[in-house]
Amino acid sequence: MEKFMAAHQVPKEALEYFARDGSWLRKYLESASYQSIPTFSRTLKRTGEDYFFSRTVATRETIPHLISMQKKDFRLPPELPKGQPITPHTTDPFARQQVVVPAEPDNVFLLALSTPGLDGHPHIIHGGMACAILDEMMGLCIMLHHQHIAGPRDSLFTVNLNVSYKAPVPTPADVLVRCWLVAWQGRKWYSIGQIVGQDGTIYTEGRGVWVMARKEKM
Repeated sequence: MEKFMAAHQVPKEALEYFARDGSWLRKYLESASYQSIPTFSRTLKRTGEDYFFSRTVATRETIPHLISMQKKDFRLPPELPKGQPITPHTTDPFARQQVVVPAEPDNVFLLALSTPGLDGHPHIIHGGMACAILDEMMGLCIMLHHQHIAGPRDSLFTVNLNVSYKAPVPTPADVLVRCWLVAWQGRKWYSIGQIVGQDGTIYTEGRGVWVMARKEKM
């Protein structure tokens, strides 16, 4: 991941788009707490990895602009002891009816949602696309945390993703996707993500578990 960051830049067109006058997401670009970073999945790999987000939904009719932002004070929390259950007494995201959003989530992603390429109903993105956005952004949040662990880079797989559709996601619209790591224990990583509108409406919320699988054991 560090090599990728060093070799790539945030697209100039995306920076100009979200920094334009009247953009409600401009404040994140100007925030002293966050820094913009290249989006790993917006670059097609030689293996064909990340074709979906780098090509399929990187068009004028889908998601033409996307910026990843990371807290400058980006720290990996301590690992929960192996064998210790994820319970309401620790940080179990699935035991809470109401999600407590951190004042500054680990990562925020600025997305320009276009039309009609994402639409299920007219000017409303398909529910599966909302799920795919959360899956990808929450996974990126975990990948960025995982780079702080010494050793070879492992492959990341979604094990479980519970999605709540709270309100339709409109198109065209600029939205914020905020994600944060809840806990990690061995190879299991727990994350929460939300797609949020300009007025603060939480359109879609995901609570998920990811697992790291070593390549030599795949």
